[in-house]
Amino acid sequence: MQILCFLKAAQSLNFTESAAELFISQPAFSHNISALEEEWGIELFMRTNKRKDTQLTPAGVVMYEGIKNLREQFEVLLENAKSIHQGKSGALRVGLIGADRIDERTLIMFDRFQEKHPGVELLLRRGSHRELLQWLYEQKIDLSFSLKIDVENKEWIDYIEAFYVDSVLILSANHPLAGKEGLSLIDFKNDVFINISANESPVVNAMLKREFEKAGIMPKMLDAPDVNSQMLYLESGRGVAVGSVNNLAGFNPRVAMLNLRDLKPLKLAVAWNRYNINPCITLFKAVINP
Repeated sequence: MQILCFLKAAQSLNFTESAAELFISQPAFSHNISALEEEWGIELFMRTNKRKDTQLTPAGVVMYEGIKNLREQFEVLLENAKSIHQGKSGALRVGLIGADRIDERTLIMFDRFQEKHPGVELLLRRGSHRELLQWLYEQKIDLSFSLKIDVENKEWIDYIEAFYVDSVLILSANHPLAGKEGLSLIDFKNDVFINISANESPVVNAMLKREFEKAGIMPKMLDAPDVNSQMLYLESGRGVAVGSVNNLAGFNPRVAMLNLRDLKPLKLAVAWNRYNINPCITLFKAVINP
């Protein structure tokens, strides 16, 4: 209030008018100016009568110009902060599984979000299963499109189920069973399966082994350190793998994909760190399942 009184008085050079504009009494107004002068240790106004002939001192001019500029900067900062808080501007950092192309259903969500919030910058980043979790935890990304089995049962993560993604067997196009229908995992019991390592995703690693147990087989396994390495092993013909129908290796003409009877689709989820306060997260949640 003291600073507001000073700015008003410096603009109008009339204490009475300034007090009326701030809806306080003239004595209270003058007291605020005096208190400010005492606190700062400088005289702000030259005055023989507090009602007339009020002028700023040289020190008062310096303080007025500086505080006026600071107030203008503060108002700009406040408007920018309000805009970000309301989701009218700011940025939303999104992580995606590095070995997969962006699913059309994900792109539709991005389109919906940008249409509703054109002022928010959408920043995309690819990562492995482990990296996406780490980035969420460190709040280096705000949202992650991850397998539900990767993010469920973690107390610091909230998520919304998005859609199912078909699981397929990925293999060399020259494999003798490539292109055949009605097959199951047991038909590939003599192949080397390239699995995601437990360090990369313990749940994905264990899931494939459970499927083998159900099928009554235990083929040779080659653990790839991450999804990108798995894709390279596939493209170089080092084995076969169970993966997403969106896996980028499948778009290599040397690689084929097969639908097997015992492969079930996996649920994809949009996940976020529940302690992340970016307001754009809430805005994006509205376009996941409109």
